[in-house]
Amino acid sequence: MLGRPLRVSVVASLALTLAACGEDAARTTPGGDPPDTDDPEFVPAPESCAAPDLDAPETFVPCTLGSGIFGAWTIDAAGLPAYDYRLDHLADSRGDWTLTDSDAEGEPLVRRDHWAAFGNRRVNALASNDGTVEVVTQDRGVEHLNVRDDPQGNFAGGYSFLDDGEATWSTAYAHRPRPSTTTRRFGMGYAEASLRHRGVLFTRRTSAPVGDAPVVVSEVTLENLGGRSKRLVHYEYWDVARRPIEINWAVSGDVLSLAPANARAARDARNGLFSERVSFDPAARSLQVERRYVGATPRPAREEPSAVDYWPNQPFLVQALGEVHDVYVDQAAFFGGGGPGAPRAVAERAPGAGTAGGELSALTSGAGQPHALVLASAVELAPGEQKTLRYVYGYTRAEEALAPDARWSDASWDPIAEQAEHLRERMLYFATERDPVLHRELAWHASQLEASIGYRDYWQQPVVPQGSAYLYLHGADGAARDLGLFAVPLVYTDPELARLELLFYMGIQFADGRFSYAFQGHGMLDDASLHSAPSDLCLFFLWALGEYLGATGDVAFLDAPAPFHPRGARPGATVWDHVVAAVRHHLDVVGTGQHGLVRLGTGDWSDGIVADAARDRDVAVALGESIPNTQMGVYVLDRVASLIEARDTALAGELRAATAGYRTALAGEWTGTWFRRAWYNDGGPAIGESSIDLEGQIWALISGTFADEAQRATLVSEIATRLDDPSPIGAPLWGGGQVWPAIGGLLTWGYARTDPERAFAHLARATLAARAVAFPEVWSNVWSSSDGVSSKSGQSWKSLVTPMTDWPVQNNNVTALGMLAALRVAGIEATPEGLLVAPAVPPVAGPGGTPERRLTLRARLVELELRGAVLRLRYRPTGDAPRRVEIVAPSGERVTAASIDGTPVSVTGGDERVTLDIAAGAGRDVRVEVTTAP
Repeated sequence: MLGRPLRVSVVASLALTLAACGEDAARTTPGGDPPDTDDPEFVPAPESCAAPDLDAPETFVPCTLGSGIFGAWTIDAAGLPAYDYRLDHLADSRGDWTLTDSDAEGEPLVRRDHWAAFGNRRVNALASNDGTVEVVTQDRGVEHLNVRDDPQGNFAGGYSFLDDGEATWSTAYAHRPRPSTTTRRFGMGYAEASLRHRGVLFTRRTSAPVGDAPVVVSEVTLENLGGRSKRLVHYEYWDVARRPIEINWAVSGDVLSLAPANARAARDARNGLFSERVSFDPAARSLQVERRYVGATPRPAREEPSAVDYWPNQPFLVQALGEVHDVYVDQAAFFGGGGPGAPRAVAERAPGAGTAGGELSALTSGAGQPHALVLASAVELAPGEQKTLRYVYGYTRAEEALAPDARWSDASWDPIAEQAEHLRERMLYFATERDPVLHRELAWHASQLEASIGYRDYWQQPVVPQGSAYLYLHGADGAARDLGLFAVPLVYTDPELARLELLFYMGIQFADGRFSYAFQGHGMLDDASLHSAPSDLCLFFLWALGEYLGATGDVAFLDAPAPFHPRGARPGATVWDHVVAAVRHHLDVVGTGQHGLVRLGTGDWSDGIVADAARDRDVAVALGESIPNTQMGVYVLDRVASLIEARDTALAGELRAATAGYRTALAGEWTGTWFRRAWYNDGGPAIGESSIDLEGQIWALISGTFADEAQRATLVSEIATRLDDPSPIGAPLWGGGQVWPAIGGLLTWGYARTDPERAFAHLARATLAARAVAFPEVWSNVWSSSDGVSSKSGQSWKSLVTPMTDWPVQNNNVTALGMLAALRVAGIEATPEGLLVAPAVPPVAGPGGTPERRLTLRARLVELELRGAVLRLRYRPTGDAPRRVEIVAPSGERVTAASIDGTPVSVTGGDERVTLDIAAGAGRDVRVEVTTAP
């Protein structure tokens, strides 16, 4: 026992006393404990969805639609949506999902653990249906603090063990005692689980506090349900199991059966670069891991870019509320042969290292991660009494000491309530009586974007990553275009975060104007070997920046400092320098091909477009042309030209000349029913000549300046008939193919330009709820998903490079593009001067039964109410530049009256739109009302 074999711990002696007294004999006497029962078999109830109150969109109403077979959506104590996981996934094979990974016999691995994420601006936590909680940081690359790897003896933690003197048990669902009653909940910003057994109700609520503290907080409440006093020993367990997810593009078992295992082994081997020891501080009630570098060669400076993290974090566990009576840090000794269900130290009531303090282990190699962090507490409970223990698990930076936050030990502090308020301020409220599930769906999406945020030391700022297999299996995040896609909806729900996302986008731009495809490790950029010259990254950056500047009025941002990569490449660089560099790169380096279309490079939006070049990939890269990039260029570059005209008239003129050429070239790409997709210019036919490819159509609908009205109507009809209508979950990229929100969300926007009815219908059919209805047994479609799923099975896509099926959730495309689509259906869109408001909302039956347009949208930057003939807009630009709001009446109607802040504005009778000017100034909160009539 760490050199103290004769010492008997307080916890062990108390446990022996409890056993000797036979305290639980009260269970058989009148007034004893209520009987426990096993969980009943879960049978999903019929799903329903109440209509939200359009005048109170912050109030959520019951809506179980889209729950799948795994549980049910509910409303939690804070009044926010949450998911109650109910399926016994260990007994029901419908919870199975298959990986590309294999077992020792070469058979595909099947998993049953499902997880949901929460976090703050420093850590991400993965709460599983098994009852574990894994904590991940992105500071110097993705790193698990306590990865779960049962075969290696790493059981993650985030759960407890209890001893009532007569029996011991685990509180994790996967190892729960029988009989017992359990609950599991995935909420906004937290996870909650409870277990009732032997007259004790155990409840755990784990969250990440608002801000950038690198911690999660677990509050454990113990309640005595019986008629006699109880004395319990509670063991709080969090593992020490560092796994750095260093860059590796070969992690698919479909290519090499051992690839996933090899990647894990190589990453875990990095722990051998460090020695470790654990200390206990009685005053702080904390266990702290210290890591020292012992590599054979000097490690690089902390600030130097590196794919390997030579400055690892140091985990700690603090008991913030309650007393510590013993501690355990030797992982093997604690678990022995009992594993996570019955650790030897708990079952045998063995003493730990005690609470005297100091170093509890000698410096030993970090290889194999030999430590665990366990704090044991003795708790006495009178009948009906409950007590709460609070634990903080997190890390300090390399060579830094723990400095506990005073809030941790404040019993009145409620981190989950704080997180709920933080999220409410950044939520997208979308209330409609037509498709009520959108109310829950869009709010949940906004919370998931916030939960995904990581922090990157090299750039000294947070970032919203794409996530999923890219981040958590490959160890890289990309493509850069996704940073732009996520920034666009964030402009409206969290403009400060959108600004930071754009700064990060600029931080992976080289001084020559080229953007890196991806980023990884500590300040490292990566082109994934095949993507050194994508042709769309500048366009996505310019679109997102234009959306931000136009909607917020923060034009001073153009003069803000914004380094290129690497830092110091262009001292004193500003946002404006990035704009010019991106424009020049797009015009001069990407350029156009023989058809006058934007060149393809190593890929446009589709990373795999040139991989499909059957004749010669090198020719496709050198000579190929992209129709969607050309279409997108028309929309984006025209707006950028207007945005920069006052600063650089010549550059604006170049952009307008380029888009004029694009329009001419695109006229030749219309087949009579749709637009072609691409030219490889290798002597073969154009891609998309004989069958429709959705990627080549969306920007034609959005831009609307190179396709006439008849072409757009034909295009909508063809998309609907061939792609959209046959699919239960929104239009796939090709007939019967995969649904990708990055394209499907933009299609909803394109529909809104031409067919509001179809736009609204597609918005609803592209939801997670619709996926869960169509494919109720696919867990990775209920509360999160990947960036592409089959329209026929609902299962995630995969490729020989990226095994998305092995990490099929936590991808922000499904969240961000759902939000963007909702904003565009509501008619909210930035212009270079401000906002365009042109709702694409079809009528529904109003209170009197008369059809009218009814919708409420609320976000941090803008609020919109449609009530029949009246449109009310509340606009809070965060910048101080003058703004202009253009409001468009529904088709067939005209504007009859308008006002700003209650002051009437003159309108011209018969006009279908009205333009309202908003004076410059900071802290504006402008209220607009417009009335329309046929």
